[in-house]
Amino acid sequence: MKYILATLLLIGSLEAGVVLPSNFSSSFTQTITTEKGKVIRYGGSVAFKDQRLFKWNYTSPTKKEVCTNGVEILVIDHDLEQVSNYMVDDGVNLEKIMSKAKLIKGNEYKAVYKNNAYMITLDGSAKLQKVSYKDSLDNKVSIIFSNVAYDQPNFNQNTLKCNAPKGYDRVK
Repeated sequence: MKYILATLLLIGSLEAGVVLPSNFSSSFTQTITTEKGKVIRYGGSVAFKDQRLFKWNYTSPTKKEVCTNGVEILVIDHDLEQVSNYMVDDGVNLEKIMSKAKLIKGNEYKAVYKNNAYMITLDGSAKLQKVSYKDSLDNKVSIIFSNVAYDQPNFNQNTLKCNAPKGYDRVK
């Protein structure tokens, strides 16, 4: 579920004052801190072609791929040899979340939607640097983006597809 929310938040960051152009890629570090203070760190890369085509490659501490076409989210967990399918939740209206984003100071924005606060930070070049929020389990989530590249001219959208190896279990 943490992977799905990260994907949905990035989809949402395409709206309102925080705009990501097509053909975007970046490395990321995702830190999740539980209410009890346990910290889990994930790392990898993310890329997208437009508002519908995204792929998150988690490489640390486990290997997962999370892809979406805007309608369905596919999660391939290579450690568990499992593939899970989810429908994008109609109840999460990311366009409205980002339309509520307000500049706080400098390059920091805040959006409040359905009693959830989302903090978005841009770097000095107005590129996405960080997204922070509390997830549905009250975990603090922070995603820091690095090596951000916008508008890549030779971007191959075929690299955004998740191809599950044969023999993996399927969960719907």
